[in-house]
Amino acid sequence: MNFHAYVRTQFSRPVLAFQTDNGREFDNTTLRSFYRAHGIVLRMSCPYTSPQNGKAERILRTLNDGVRVLLLHASLPPRFWVEALHTSTFLLNRRPCKPKSLVTPYQLLYQRSPDYTSLRVFGCLCYPNTIATSAHKLAPRSVACAFLGYSQDHRGYRCYDMATKRVIVSRHVYFDEHVFPFCLATAPSPSSTATPAPWTPDVIPPPTPTPHPPRLGSANHGDRSPSQGAADPRAASPGPGAVDPRGVSSTPSPASSPACVNNHSSSPSARTTAGPPTPPSPPVPIPPVVDRATLVHPMTTRARAGVFKPHPRYAQVATTDAISPIPRSVHAALRDPNWRAAMQAEFDALITNDTWQLVPRPAGANIVTGKWIFCHKYKDDGSLERYKARWVVRGFTQRAGIDYGETYCPVVKSATVRTVLTLAASHEWPVHQLDVNNAFLHGVLDEQIFAKQPAGFIDSAHADHVCRLSKSLYGLKLAPRAWYTRFASFLGNIGFRPTKSDNSLFVLRQGNDSVYLLLYVDDIVLTASSSTLLRRVIDSISNEFKLKDMGPLHYFLGIQVQRTSHGFFLSQQHYANDLLDRAGMTDCRPCATPVDTAGKLSATAGNPVDDASSYRSIVGALQYLTMTRPDIQYAVQQACLHMHAPTANHLALVKRILRYIRGTTHLGLHLRGSKTLDLVAFSDADWAGCPDTRRSTSGYCVYLGDALRQTTVSRSSAEAEYRGVANAVAECTWLRQLLGELDCKVEKATVVFCDNVPACYMSTNPVYHRRTKHIELDVHFVREKVAIGHCRVLHVPTAQQFADVMTKGLPTASFEEFRTSLCVSGNDDAHTAGGC
Repeated sequence: MNFHAYVRTQFSRPVLAFQTDNGREFDNTTLRSFYRAHGIVLRMSCPYTSPQNGKAERILRTLNDGVRVLLLHASLPPRFWVEALHTSTFLLNRRPCKPKSLVTPYQLLYQRSPDYTSLRVFGCLCYPNTIATSAHKLAPRSVACAFLGYSQDHRGYRCYDMATKRVIVSRHVYFDEHVFPFCLATAPSPSSTATPAPWTPDVIPPPTPTPHPPRLGSANHGDRSPSQGAADPRAASPGPGAVDPRGVSSTPSPASSPACVNNHSSSPSARTTAGPPTPPSPPVPIPPVVDRATLVHPMTTRARAGVFKPHPRYAQVATTDAISPIPRSVHAALRDPNWRAAMQAEFDALITNDTWQLVPRPAGANIVTGKWIFCHKYKDDGSLERYKARWVVRGFTQRAGIDYGETYCPVVKSATVRTVLTLAASHEWPVHQLDVNNAFLHGVLDEQIFAKQPAGFIDSAHADHVCRLSKSLYGLKLAPRAWYTRFASFLGNIGFRPTKSDNSLFVLRQGNDSVYLLLYVDDIVLTASSSTLLRRVIDSISNEFKLKDMGPLHYFLGIQVQRTSHGFFLSQQHYANDLLDRAGMTDCRPCATPVDTAGKLSATAGNPVDDASSYRSIVGALQYLTMTRPDIQYAVQQACLHMHAPTANHLALVKRILRYIRGTTHLGLHLRGSKTLDLVAFSDADWAGCPDTRRSTSGYCVYLGDALRQTTVSRSSAEAEYRGVANAVAECTWLRQLLGELDCKVEKATVVFCDNVPACYMSTNPVYHRRTKHIELDVHFVREKVAIGHCRVLHVPTAQQFADVMTKGLPTASFEEFRTSLCVSGNDDAHTAGGC
């Protein structure tokens, strides 16, 4: 449909017929209605008769051949196949379509010859100008990258930064078309236990600035003059399906010269630049790499095999590029030594844990099937930690009431985590992190469940037997509950007791010392008043369960935790970057606020989005980001209201949130210690703000904010504010109970600030009875808490109402001020954050 609109708009040509194979992806109710509405004839080939669609089949073969050549020539890993495909398409459109003709598809379409002066060698070394993103004036103005072609949406080159794994788009790029960075990773080197820094050249030659930057197509090559060959917009910016070109320069072919040169092959005369020629400079040292021409020599020597003394700069590149991709099948995994070792480790753990016994298949029993799940485990800095293979059963094949009963399993609340970390910062206690290996395998099953043997590890002597499970497996409906019950029982045996406020928070008291334990599935966080007692608890747990001692808390539930002189700094920067990459918003233009100051969006305004599942996925990911970013809580809450039927207007809101995140990925939440542990809350409401239901949006922040839409329609702004106060008081009551169970009883009354005077009066006196008698009695528990001295509701001017950021869009200046008041800022300016 998009292609049809593109052709009609750009070329004023109708689409007369659509030729495809017998696949169902282009033959459905929606597309057939589209074909009929636009008078398009659908032509399909007969089943298993590919010659009837021969042109498309042959083009696909040509494109695949080009992808293969580009990847092999630049030694790029398979994950760059999309970039190579775009390049292959781009070159195919600029090659003559017939052997004895010089006419290209591009020329036939645009009625002019394409410009070849902007082409560069795919995968070669390049240095984009990064002056716009430099942290300070003395920062480097360029980084070493690999060239991945042209941007579809910009008049610039796409450059892959191997250190940060990000794509930089720039039109000022310095090229070294004789060096291929990914070739450096193919040179084997002796193993080293150290992890050196990512590879960067000793000298970073940025492009020479000019008063008037040249157009993209005016890049110089050799002794070509700067004014020669001005670029055409359509030639430099590929259209749909044609993107990243690789250079057709005078570089010798791989058959006659190696694609990766040694120390003596890099010289200024062999390089190209997207600006005027730079004066000669000393050669940049490039490490020795494998010469492909010498690999065919029958005598295997150290030099010919590419075994050289390791250089610390290149070891990280070799480690990164050697990552085995996620296998698509069990057979592919067993052929890869990394994944085979991970599968063997998982199977050995299952056997060691006595997870099952092989028995003959019972007649009439429900046999649960399973599958292998593969994933890469990364460290908090984004580097690969290990390969993880897990055998999981398909829990959806279990029968409710027969194979399982209750399945609920508690996990620690995010507010509990923040509260415990604040206490640890206030008391200056050590905080430790543990990870239980194969946690779900420790759960004991009371039900009789049978499962198939793991694929690839079937007992040859009992191939027809099945596994009778005695311990839980990942994927079982009962697995989380069984593991929690097992672990909670063990903690009870060594003196821990769960709190009433949160069943996943356990407390141990020995004399004057205390230990707090937070449990989130298999992740454990421990803090204690005594380091000796903390070590004894860790030893007790490690004697019962096999676990990894992660040391001081630094990475928990996808949150980076850094201890500062003021307390803790929680950040989800890596998660935010991954979210932007997944949403295709990595290169978007940042904005200052996550939502504008206009009114709330209607549920029916705008056209429905094409992919509602993608909208829900992104919004769900944004919800998790609010754990450390309360500044986007209101905007995300508004996006969540339209999960069932998102429209283009709602998608625009989500994109604005992502644009705001793009410019603030460095921000996080500061949890600062304090001598006193008094609770202070701010409550606000946006009366009748919903354009569809006229319900109000109430928000509050108690050490950290939360936002929700009220479930009823308020008849006045005072009622809306009063309901918001009730929500804040309920949260404060829970926090007071939690702190009491942690031996940190709050003596003073919790102050709840509200900017509505009538709501403040209603919390202490039954005033305006005739105007407020419709308010439900359960909301009036605020008066009860005020009467017993647990809270006080005081008035605060609107300009100082921090909860405003939870209920409406604010101007940039007010938003940034209130954001700082919520303790959201960068780690380098922790001293300016407000108190938590």
